[in-house]
Formats: sequence, structure tokens, C-alpha cells
Amino acid sequence: MSNPLRIFVPVKRVVDYAVKVRVNAAKTDVDRNVKHSMNPFDEIAVEEAVRIKEKAPKTEIVAISVGTTKSQETLRTALAMGADRAVFVEVKDDSTLQPLAVAKLLKAYADKEENKPDLFILGKQAIDDDSNQTGQMLAGLLNWPQTTFASKVEIADRALKVVREIDGGLETVSTKLPAIITTDLRLNEPRYASLPNIMKAKKKPLVKLTPEDLGIDISPRLETLKVEEPAKRVGGRKVDSVDDLIDKLRNEAKVFADSTEFCPFQDHAQYLAVGTYQLTDEQEENVRVRKGKTYLFDVTKGLEPKQVIETPAVLDMKWSHGLINDKQVLGIADATGSLHLYGFNDQDQLELMDRVQATDDSSVLCLSLDWASRLNKTDQRVVTSHSNGDINILAPTESQYVIQEQWHGHDLEAWISAFDYWNTNIVYTGADDGLFKGWDTRTNSTTFVYKRHMMGVTTMQSNPHQEHVLATGSYDETIYFWDTRSMRAPVKSFQTPGGGIWRLKWHPTDSNKLLSASMHAGAFVLDTKDEPKLLTSFLDHTSMAYGADWSFQDQGLVASCSFYDHIMHLWKAAD
Repeated sequence: MSNPLRIFVPVKRVVDYAVKVRVNAAKTDVDRNVKHSMNPFDEIAVEEAVRIKEKAPKTEIVAISVGTTKSQETLRTALAMGADRAVFVEVKDDSTLQPLAVAKLLKAYADKEENKPDLFILGKQAIDDDSNQTGQMLAGLLNWPQTTFASKVEIADRALKVVREIDGGLETVSTKLPAIITTDLRLNEPRYASLPNIMKAKKKPLVKLTPEDLGIDISPRLETLKVEEPAKRVGGRKVDSVDDLIDKLRNEAKVFADSTEFCPFQDHAQYLAVGTYQLTDEQEENVRVRKGKTYLFDVTKGLEPKQVIETPAVLDMKWSHGLINDKQVLGIADATGSLHLYGFNDQDQLELMDRVQATDDSSVLCLSLDWASRLNKTDQRVVTSHSNGDINILAPTESQYVIQEQWHGHDLEAWISAFDYWNTNIVYTGADDGLFKGWDTRTNSTTFVYKRHMMGVTTMQSNPHQEHVLATGSYDETIYFWDTRSMRAPVKSFQTPGGGIWRLKWHPTDSNKLLSASMHAGAFVLDTKDEPKLLTSFLDHTSMAYGADWSFQDQGLVASCSFYDHIMHLWKAAD
């Protein structure tokens, strides 16, 4: 960039993304008496402007916000991140402020400036109204070219090249400045404002205006008649053949495969366990009964199950890597809020050894489990996570497993819990609230809270071959890789070809191979050395791929299963 740029970045104060939004009593709006913060997509816009300024230090960044007095806090955050000055357009009530009015205010201010802006960078949408309109409307009013949903931005002189996300993949567009950019999730990772920069932000200029100063009427064109909570979601069903359709119509089975696990012990490494989930029409204590089955296969003898165990619906299952009472044990997390432990008997059949009930509330589900024994075979503890957000640590006594520690980790469903295999005093959890947390089990206190996920955090696993390496995934379709010595931000990431991430599994011996069950997109194997790259795609699943695991006997063999079609596949990953 040979010439300095002037970049305007609009930022909006919204209800914090980690807050569970509630409708107010009058049903006219959401309850706004909660924590607020900068719209996450606007944070990405500010970060991108700052990165441009770092390459061209003479660039000027102007942060602009329209809202009530408290919006000045959002502007101070933008200034602390690196904006040079701020403009605050004050309105008495921003609950009725609509995208067209904001776009007109931004155009009016741009016209008012003696030195015109070269670039507007906006978040693609605000997470409160999800309108996704302001950037496009502003482009129309200014008669400027627009590049929306940007995941990469390059500027050379007055030429702008943007890689943008579209339904079919990525599209690269080029245009000339001045222009409008709206930012997508994967454009960058916004920085945290340092304490010195927060102090400096207090001294940076902030100009206050009103819509009247700019000659703009912000009266709403649309009226909100009523606001209601969304209806509870009901899962749909998809069939692939007439036979499948007849079977479903005849039986209404609703049986879904959602987990698959190979036994890690060499003398039983041919055994594969698969868990299923069935939502029935039966009710107990006004809660619909969820039933399941656990299938045990000997994969060297075809896919006829060696054993079928009737269980409550299975949400997760994992084998212990250490012996429990001299037995090889499979742990099962189920829909009754219980942890079941099954061990091999002398006939190579699984038999129930223990059952621990986490709660008396029959509506609470046990969603995940992990064993501490992956590296330290003598550590027999189990961590579980639950649909009410609770986290449990279970440990054996002389006769049975008991809940050793229990705490409330999240306000929404805690989808996943996992030990740090190298330091089992540390546990990681993720939930539907979008929060990824670390916990010290000695104090049940957080070691960090990561808030940048745009959607629920669903899976994670510590690398059993490389200390300080952790992989996490969420509904946002991105796999993140972490150095556990510094959890402020991931060290690298990989964008899957669509589909949220439900399960991640490191290879049994190769420290760089990672398996992902990626829901709508299928299953994938990544090479994580240096920059992650795709090695193998398995796309035969026509439903959501929920379970996947590596064989410990044939280490190129993978089992994966999909939810709605109740299908399990065995396939080979590329070397």
C-alpha cells in the first residue's frame, strides 16, 4: 500500500453472545438488562482495520457507533484495539434503530468529512437482529462496490481483492477503492486490548453527534408487533430408499447411531462398540423415554454383532486405557444422567460392572465422558458433562465408583469434557453457550475461559503423543489447535468443508493425524504438522456423522457412524 488509507469501522453494542437471551415480560423485545459487549463480527472488522494499519502505519481508523450513551464503552474498546479516533451518534432508544437508518447516518457522516473515507469495514451482521443489511444498504447509498462475507482481504495501492465465503465454497472478487467490506467469521482472530492500550484509549478523541446534526430521520419504517421465544426444536428424519421409508413408517423407530469406539487393548483390538439413541413415545415423570443399544462387533468376522446390550440412549462411550479391577472397561454416558461401566468377561462378552447416577433429575442427560488413564494407566478417574451444565469427576472406591467432585460449569448443555492427558489435574469443557473452559480439579476453579467461538463447543481431545497439544471443535465448522501453556488464542485452525465438528480423535500412534466426525459434511482425516491439511475425506454418510474412531489393530482402519440413518461404515484412511 503506497498511499495511506482512511478506514471507517462501524461498531455496535449488543447483548453479549454468551448471555442466554430471554424475551421480556411484555413480549415487546428481549430483556436488555444483561451484559453487553461489542458485536463479534464488528470486533473482526476492527481487527482487520488494525492489521491494515500495521502494514501501512499512516492509515487512519475511525470507529463509529450509533446508540445510547453506553455505546461509548464499545467505542473505547475499539480505540483500545487500535482505532485512532471515534464518532458517537447518540440516540435515545436504539431498540427501534433499523439498518437503513444506520446506513443513512454512516453515509451522512462520510459526506460530512472533509477527507473522505477509502474503505468501510463492517461486521457482516449484528448478533442481536441478524439483519445482514447495513453494509449492503450503505454500498447502495454511496454507490460504492461491495465485497461481503470476507474471509481474506488484500489491498495493493487502490486495488482491493477479497476472498468471500459463499454456499458452494469460496469466491475471489477484485475491485477498486473506495469500497465496502463486510467481515465473516474466519477473516481473523481479534486481539485482546492490552491494559496500556485501554488506558491510552481514554485520551483518544471521541466526537459526539446526533441524527439531527447529520440531518437524518431515524424513525423506524417497520414495527415489531410481538416477540416470542422460538418453539422447541423437533428433529426431522431423512430416508434414502423406499425400504427405509417403509421401515420408519411401520416402526417409527427413531434409532440413531451416535458413537463408535475401538477397544485399545491388543488382545481385544478387533472389537468395536457402537452406541445408539432412540427417542420413544413413552413417558416417565413427564419426560419422553430415550432408549438405546450398545452393539459389540468383531470386525475381523464381518459386521454381524457379537453382542447387543439394551441400555438407555447412548450419548458417548469410551474405553479406559488402564485396567479397572483387572478388566478392560467401556464407559457409557447415557440419557438417564448415568455413567455405566461394562467389562469383558471370560467369554469376551461385556457385562455391567458399575453404574453411577449423576442426578435425581430424570430430564438431565449425561452427554460425554473421558478417562484420565490414557497415559497414566493407574489414574482411574472419569470426567462427565451433563445437559444441565454440570461437570462431574468420578473415582473408584474399594467397591464402586462415586462422584468425587461436582460443579456447575456452564449455563447451557455441556457437550464435552476431557482430561489433559499430560496433567490430569486439568479438565477442559465446552458447551452450547459457546464457552471453552479449563478447570483445575483440585480447586474446581477455571484456569481460562475462551469466548471467541461463535457457536457451541462440541468436542476436544488432548494429544496423547505430544505434550501441550489440544484440538477442539464446535458447530462453527472450524477445528482449533492449542498450545496448552498459553490458552489466550489457538495457534492454528482448519476450516472443514462444511458441517459442525462433533468428534475429534488423535491417531493411536501418529502424533500428526487427526480424525474428525464433521456432522453434515462427513468424516475427515487431517495432517496437522505445520499448517493442517486434508488427507482423506469420507463422504458416504448421507446423514450427520456423529461418531468416529481409529482401530488400534489396523491403524489405517476407521469406523464412523451417522445419526439419522443409523449407519456405520468401516473405511481406510490414506497414509
